[in-house]
Amino acid sequence: MKFRSIHALLLAGASLRSSPWVLAAFAVAALWAPASSAAAPVCDAPQNRAVLRLQSASPANAQACDLNGLEKLPARTIATALPPALGLPGVQHWSGVSLRQLVEMLGGGEHSHIQLTALNDYSIHIPWSDLVRYDPIVAYSRNHQRMGIRDKGPLILIYPFDGNPQLQTQEYINRTIWQVNAISVR
Repeated sequence: MKFRSIHALLLAGASLRSSPWVLAAFAVAALWAPASSAAAPVCDAPQNRAVLRLQSASPANAQACDLNGLEKLPARTIATALPPALGLPGVQHWSGVSLRQLVEMLGGGEHSHIQLTALNDYSIHIPWSDLVRYDPIVAYSRNHQRMGIRDKGPLILIYPFDGNPQLQTQEYINRTIWQVNAISVR
């Protein structure tokens, strides 16, 4: 017999009035079977140069976004001055997508490993607690203008520094990764 799914196999086993041990074996096999977890696309297929690669736990779920695709997602703006070490003085208005929203769209959650990587291969782990507590954004514009590579763009992770004095540490300066080109959620 050929079965299309574990569910069909279980139904067939039940219809054969198999012993409880056989049915239990089918149930255990169903738990170990890989789940179909094809994540829905975060962005439309890129029409321009992709600026962000998104990777969930399954290599088959790799996605790419261009700036137009990211701009179609729900946006947030954070008005904040960055710590002086980041070299952008004064209050800036940053617009972008919530990192938490992106992680959740990729199937991530509380126990996920979240990694952002920059064009120069600098990589940083962002804990889920940051997403819950501070809801940083992957910003694609500063003061209503897209950012070039020379301006720390086209994407930069921004925390709400002004409203949270506890963010004024080297740890969060390091997490403010610029020239982001990949987000991996495992």
